[in-house]
Amino acid sequence: MLPAPVKYIPIRNIAPNPHNPRRLFDKGPMAILRESITNLGILVPVTVYPSKVGGIEAKRDKFVLLDGERRWRCAAVLKIKEIPAVIVEQPSEETNILTMFHIHNVREGWQLMPTALKLQTLMGILKVRNGRKLAELTKLRVGQIRRCKILLTFPKRFQNMMLAPPSERMKADFFIELQRIRGPAIKEVFFPWHKRGDVKCIDIFLSKYLSGVINAVTEFRKLSEIYRGCVRKSRVQDFLKQLERLLRNPKMAIDDIDIPGVSFEREFKEIRRSGRRLIRQINSIDAEAIVSDERVLEILRKLQKLIKTKLSEALIPEPKNAPSDS
Repeated sequence: MLPAPVKYIPIRNIAPNPHNPRRLFDKGPMAILRESITNLGILVPVTVYPSKVGGIEAKRDKFVLLDGERRWRCAAVLKIKEIPAVIVEQPSEETNILTMFHIHNVREGWQLMPTALKLQTLMGILKVRNGRKLAELTKLRVGQIRRCKILLTFPKRFQNMMLAPPSERMKADFFIELQRIRGPAIKEVFFPWHKRGDVKCIDIFLSKYLSGVINAVTEFRKLSEIYRGCVRKSRVQDFLKQLERLLRNPKMAIDDIDIPGVSFEREFKEIRRSGRRLIRQINSIDAEAIVSDERVLEILRKLQKLIKTKLSEALIPEPKNAPSDS
């Protein structure tokens, strides 16, 4: 099949795609892209489809973006009258959204909250909530799907904090990490959480974080670890007393919680020790030697799969460093 020809279309005849999950266009990256366009022009044509209203084709010279909104916005600011474009057929709503996800998958990631909102739309259209099925459809990783679903459980006010301008924006990581204790608190009906209400408790932890009482969002992992340790030791009531203190006292930090004998520190110490030793051993062996021993190879494959699974279950995102031009 021959590639579609590139045509030059007036900026004013192109409209943004209502299904584009990219809702945040931060000044820094946009300035870099404008400088590139000023110096080199638009090297990659945008992709558009003919605009239609109510199923009837509108004026033939009106189009909607399928890919390239950042380039289109920069061109408009630079007062470029026409931009190169490839014209394709109008996709269905489902295909439109999935195309956006596939484009995103090979470029710089969207912010997580806009991704979550569009994923919510897609789940409504397809009536699919299974994480692996959604990952297959969108080409997102299962861990990303899980993180998006977590953000969708937060009240709208907190979602909007993740959509604010950069100077006011709350990072999604805060809410993802908070969910480590918020999830059990809601599911198991922790009394200190239940009596205050979900929104109030989120606000308390948000205030602690913004004031520096909680220094890093990863501190919620320690709180979650203490809870799990208390469950193992049948000491949940001890944990709830500490949670009550934490929620009541604005100056109390997570590090101030002390319930002896309920952490995984012993296990973590052993993992650190044996992990460093294993790294040294593997690093010292020639790759060809590893391939020659089927038993060692099988152990390493199992270890690789287990580590990847554990990191995914722990909601630790995989790094993604492809540049973006959309």
